[in-house]
Amino acid sequence: MLLSLVLSACGGSSGSSNPTATYSLSGQLSIATGIVTDSDINDIYAPYISNDDPTNPQLLSNLTTVQGFASARATNSTVSGDSASERYADSADRDDYFKASLQAGQTLRLQVVDLTYFYSGEGYHGDLDLFLAEATPNAEGDYILADSSQLGPVDGAAAAFEEVTVPADGDYLINVYAYSGISKYVLQILPASTSASAHRMDDFVTDEIIVKAKAGSSLSAQARNAGLSTALTPVALNQLKAASTTDPDQPQLLSLNRSSARLSAGSAEPDLLRAFSETLYNKRQTLIDSKRLRQQEGIEYAEPNYIRKVQATANDPYYRYQWHYPAINLPQAWDLSKGDGVTVAVIDTGVYLAHPDLSGQLITGYDFIANRDSARDGNGIDNNPDDPGDDDIPGASSWHGTHVAGTVAAASNNGIGGAGVAWNAKIMPLRVLGKNGGTSYDIIQAVRYAARLSNDSNTLPAQKADVINLSLGGYSSSAAEQSVYAAARNAGVIIVAAAGNEATATPFYPAAYPEVISVSATNYQGTLASYSNFGNSISVAAPGGELGNDDNRDGKKDGVFSTVADDSSGSRQPSYDLYQGTSMASPHVAGVIALMKSAYPALSASDVDQLLQSCAITHKATSCNRDNQLGYGQIDAYRAVSEALKLANGGTLPPRPVALQSSPAELVFGSDSSLSFTLSNAGDLQPALLSVSEDADWLSITAASTDDKGLGSYSASVNRSGLSDGYYNATITVSDGSNSLSIPVYMQNGTVSNNSMTQQYVLLEDSDCVEEQCVVKSIAALSNGRFSFSGIAAGRYRLLAGSDIDVDNVICQAGETCGAYPSLGAEQIIELNANRSEVNFLINLNSNLGSSNQSATRLLNRQLPASSGEAGKSPAP
Repeated sequence: MLLSLVLSACGGSSGSSNPTATYSLSGQLSIATGIVTDSDINDIYAPYISNDDPTNPQLLSNLTTVQGFASARATNSTVSGDSASERYADSADRDDYFKASLQAGQTLRLQVVDLTYFYSGEGYHGDLDLFLAEATPNAEGDYILADSSQLGPVDGAAAAFEEVTVPADGDYLINVYAYSGISKYVLQILPASTSASAHRMDDFVTDEIIVKAKAGSSLSAQARNAGLSTALTPVALNQLKAASTTDPDQPQLLSLNRSSARLSAGSAEPDLLRAFSETLYNKRQTLIDSKRLRQQEGIEYAEPNYIRKVQATANDPYYRYQWHYPAINLPQAWDLSKGDGVTVAVIDTGVYLAHPDLSGQLITGYDFIANRDSARDGNGIDNNPDDPGDDDIPGASSWHGTHVAGTVAAASNNGIGGAGVAWNAKIMPLRVLGKNGGTSYDIIQAVRYAARLSNDSNTLPAQKADVINLSLGGYSSSAAEQSVYAAARNAGVIIVAAAGNEATATPFYPAAYPEVISVSATNYQGTLASYSNFGNSISVAAPGGELGNDDNRDGKKDGVFSTVADDSSGSRQPSYDLYQGTSMASPHVAGVIALMKSAYPALSASDVDQLLQSCAITHKATSCNRDNQLGYGQIDAYRAVSEALKLANGGTLPPRPVALQSSPAELVFGSDSSLSFTLSNAGDLQPALLSVSEDADWLSITAASTDDKGLGSYSASVNRSGLSDGYYNATITVSDGSNSLSIPVYMQNGTVSNNSMTQQYVLLEDSDCVEEQCVVKSIAALSNGRFSFSGIAAGRYRLLAGSDIDVDNVICQAGETCGAYPSLGAEQIIELNANRSEVNFLINLNSNLGSSNQSATRLLNRQLPASSGEAGKSPAP
């Protein structure tokens, strides 16, 4: 419907000696710094350049905010009722492509703004997704999908916001994709941050989806409902049907034949992304099809089959000194326990079974690598976990699982090689990593096997593993993975994993799952290794080595020494090598837990959690405070076994000490002037009265709602007055005298961006009007922001302006620009009794992404007089 406005009968009459005289009113609109507009919004009067084609994306400067419009279908003219004013009345605007030079750690945040009618509250509800791809092809000519965010209605209220993180410096394509519905959006490019919550995406197998149906639901029926059945062969459909009669806890691997059909629903227009890059198109479509499937009512989860990578590289062979064992007081622990009767599953590249330091330490395992090319052993899954190497070039394989297994439980007192941490424990070798890594589905099967849960091998070990070590992972979380780790923990298995080797606080999975003990790496000095990940998911630390150092001045690099194979001659031979990585730190902890389990067979994952949180089994035992580098400290084998013996003798666990926490963990000011944070205590003991201070003149902290200890909510405010453009850092320090917490603060002042102003509509309102509709006249501003009213009667008026990018006849809604004279939220009445010029004011973006704008929604008269249409406007495409 067309929401036309009539001239108000409330027009002002005072202030003029000549009641028939009329006057003019003119001025200039300017737009706030850093705001640009999607170049193909729905408003036909706005400048138009298509950005639908990835070969010709809209260029953006860094630190820009974009107001945009995207639609998965045509509006059908039901927004304004007038198809002549809508660019997408008869077609969709499914893709918007942008290109920008970005820095590692920057966040792109997308606010999805539903279209809602001003009076009825009804409207369109859109679901937009955000994709980030490298803008330059790699050596193979492929464009790499760097990150994506695909929240939807099934994911909860947070679906209004999508975020991706830039993994490395470079040029990127940014794709706003309309999954369904019709939406406005606000896309903001934020400064780089080391936030632990930043998201990163791993590579995954194209056209494969790990899926699990809810109890009583048919996978084949759900695939048909999601529109995927045309891509499933009869064999695949039969497999899905058969899956409904198997173990309901087992996920299924859905393989799609994209060459046989277009899988996802879309517009009838040619897919320009597919023409640009078949590889990138297939990656994006796999994610879209996963989302479409998991939104079916009968599906518990559906997600990509992520590729996991090993977390260490080999270097400098033949260094046989294990400085890393005395560093954790391991020799003293061997007087108390050697790991008898305990099994540790090493889920990795497999193990060189013939190694003399390992051959007597092994029990039956399994090879779960389904892809023959990746497996390099000529077949798919089988009962032989022997590692043939993960590289086709002799001498280039990692022998990663063999090195990890040697740290856990290599034989000792046999006159060769080195020792394992728990050298009387047994190793269950489970092979999941081959050439180019491994998939999350294969890893899930191995975890299920280790925990004696049903799996694709259709076999179970004689006894479940007591401990699982995972020196592998990636940056994408997975519901399927977390579910299996929860199931394994519930089955009584203690799970340990490497925190990752990219010196970032980004959560690394599986280590970051709450069911898993996350291990960071230390160097010879006992401090965080240069490569080690850190962050709020770190549980504990252990030696991981630092091959660039010789801190103990023994003339040899400070790596972790353990078993490997050497196939440089063309056949495998037993050998030893120095490696570094959190992959090397994790088996130290898994081995220590094996020593504890041997001393106290009833030891549970919860027991280990509590012992860690009290620092009873780490080097922080005398002054316990958790930090984001070492967690609760570097593991201490002697203390750990002593505590296990205490439990075995009926001892009790000490209460957890004060553990101050902040939510969020850091404050990042974009255009905001105020942010809130909440302080809490995760410990059992109570803190003394807290003091909260900051170290920057431009930052101030005020308590909002706190208890008698100072725990509760606070407000942090910034004052940019007198500051030059740039980036500013500060720290908020929280302390009770014995315990402290540091909260990083980042503030941006100014921006570097090419501003652009889309079509703005200026409304003149009668300030004395008490009716619902008080607009006297509305006009379209010129492309340079100039506006001019003429023939206006003397009276009292208000002046507003804004964009209408979705063409719903309403300006100043979320996702649109808005302004008022002289400023929004502080409007002044204009006494018009003479001609007025230079009535200038600022417009800004109305969004929830950091703007403090006040909403001033106003209805717009779309029936613009013919004289208001100036030359130079772009017609509809």
